[in-house]
Amino acid sequence: MRDELFFSGAEPVTLEMMLEVRERRACIQQKLIEAYDTALISFTLNIPGEYKLYPLVNEAFEEGLGAIRRSLKSSSIKIMHTQILVEKTGCEAYFAVNQNAPAIKGIMIQIEEDHPLGRYFDIDVLDSELSHLNGEDYGRKQRACIICGKPVWECSRSRAHSADTLAFHTAMQLHEFFSKRHADHIGQLAVRALLYEVSATPKPGLVDRNNSGSHADMDFYTFLNSSCALIPYYRDITLAAQRYKGEPEQLLNQLRPMGLLAEDAMLASTGGVNTHKGLIFSIGIVCAALGTLWQCGRTYTTAQILDMCARIALNSESSLEYDPHIAPTNGQRIFQESKITGVRGEAARGFPNVRDYSLPVLCQLVQEGYSLNDAGVVALLHLIANVDDTNMIHRSDLQRAGQVKKKLAATLKQGHDVPDLLKIASAYDIEFIDESLSPGGSADLLAVTYMVYFALENAR
Repeated sequence: MRDELFFSGAEPVTLEMMLEVRERRACIQQKLIEAYDTALISFTLNIPGEYKLYPLVNEAFEEGLGAIRRSLKSSSIKIMHTQILVEKTGCEAYFAVNQNAPAIKGIMIQIEEDHPLGRYFDIDVLDSELSHLNGEDYGRKQRACIICGKPVWECSRSRAHSADTLAFHTAMQLHEFFSKRHADHIGQLAVRALLYEVSATPKPGLVDRNNSGSHADMDFYTFLNSSCALIPYYRDITLAAQRYKGEPEQLLNQLRPMGLLAEDAMLASTGGVNTHKGLIFSIGIVCAALGTLWQCGRTYTTAQILDMCARIALNSESSLEYDPHIAPTNGQRIFQESKITGVRGEAARGFPNVRDYSLPVLCQLVQEGYSLNDAGVVALLHLIANVDDTNMIHRSDLQRAGQVKKKLAATLKQGHDVPDLLKIASAYDIEFIDESLSPGGSADLLAVTYMVYFALENAR
């Protein structure tokens, strides 16, 4: 499992190869200092074991490069030349900079001391005379063993830990760092999707920046409170999916307790108002899909995301069956009467209305230069025209909800431009408020649309 999970594609490196690299590195350093007559930063990674280059090492190297560049920029230090080498013997980077070596060394030591991966960064600084500045002379703490915490020299001298043990522990720590970072990022994208959905204006019968639509018990700020309360949930569900080793079809059972905690957090933040129960489920499924896909790579397509959503939500429709001795939910009642499965059916089929309607519309309009607000409103209209929205049915009946779909679908087929569609959305807002209609299911799918769009944007 270790080789498959961490050291995929890595080639073993011999001691002789590493000695040759050291000689080559010294030659490169000399040539660069002679060419630019200035201080030189030489950056490599401390990677124990016979494998020096694998996907996690590449990520750690990019992380270090970013930290160095940001620190130099914040100190107004100009990079005169950059040279980067990535080979099976490891990653190397050289920066010729227009600053004296002691000042540079202090900045680089701060990176090594403060960055979560700093223990694996080896950032040497050479002056114009090719002299290496000793880190301990500039306040760097003595480095500790990554396993037991004792001084490195002590464990190295006694060979307290095998090379394989050190290599695996290193890979585990790198994996944990990037796993948590990815979960944090997906959690942020999820809440961003919630905020964009509620902010999209005008939305027929829904809470937006203009009004509270057909909802007397909530407003724009209720949604802001609820969205903030859900940040930890979306992060944790992503992290749980990243660590899950079973089949995706069984993952939902592991996530249900998190969903219940999220509902509690939502209700506590809104004073008991249900703002996001549907999106705790829907966006949670998307987070779980992205977490599951992350185990296999860092890029993904629309089809991969939505297909994984379908696998995770495969058995979710079973909850639509209810005990005749217990009062059914609105979704259960509508399912029993019309077999319309609502959001759970959407998820179990991989959000087909997002795949076929709202996401293509959103992407196309953004590409044409329209804002995410305006593109989102038009995408919502396409959802309302195609989704069997259980919230609309609950607030009216199956016939009235069908009439709305049919009328709006005919309007969209007429090919109105975006400004006209925004006016149409405003007109529907007045009509829906007058009838107390609210396409809440379509609004949830708009949030899913935003979420998938953001995830794909990040993966590019």
